[in-house]
Amino acid sequence: MSRTIVRLALLLALFGCEEEAAPISPGGDPGAGGAPGVEPDVGAPPSEVAPLTRAPGRMTIEQLARSIPIITDGIAWTEDFGAGPTDMLQVLAPTLGAPDYLRVTEENLEPTLIIAKFMQDASNRICVRWVQRDAEAADRSLVVHDGPWDSLDEAHARAALRALQLRFYGRHVPPADDAAIDDLYALFVNASSTAPAARAARDGWLAVCIAMMTDPEFVLY
Repeated sequence: MSRTIVRLALLLALFGCEEEAAPISPGGDPGAGGAPGVEPDVGAPPSEVAPLTRAPGRMTIEQLARSIPIITDGIAWTEDFGAGPTDMLQVLAPTLGAPDYLRVTEENLEPTLIIAKFMQDASNRICVRWVQRDAEAADRSLVVHDGPWDSLDEAHARAALRALQLRFYGRHVPPADDAAIDDLYALFVNASSTAPAARAARDGWLAVCIAMMTDPEFVLY
């Protein structure tokens, strides 16, 4: 008798604890990540994610030391103080923020006025030598077009400017895209037209060389 009562009590407890399962709507399958009974809002706009941003950095002094001779076809900023050529980049490296691994172990890669001043001084020395060498060279690297070196023809000048965009910044400027080089061409015309006739092309290309080497795009990324 007692066993029968225990069995009845267990059955009543079992059936009393069971609940009817709630129906799940097609869009609310919990196994699929949805909430039971909630239809997904398919018309809701996607969440907007803020674009990643970073502050501009500059090339290291070592990168500049390697890059400048490549761009100028072998010309670096050197000065002779009586003991042979001195690499000014190595002399000024500590001032420019390069690490010496004694007091400074990390290079400061922020754009600074001292870097801008260095690039101005370097370009003034390098570009003068590049123009002088290029004007007398059979294989030119600064003024690259199919005319004579001292040509002031617009088509020749624009062809050379497109080649310089690729050389300095790695940017290909299509022949139909004049807007990308209009400012540099205007600079070339202004510098060449105000120079003596014998130096017109030299002064024009000197101004272009200095402008491109001191452009922040040259050292920033």
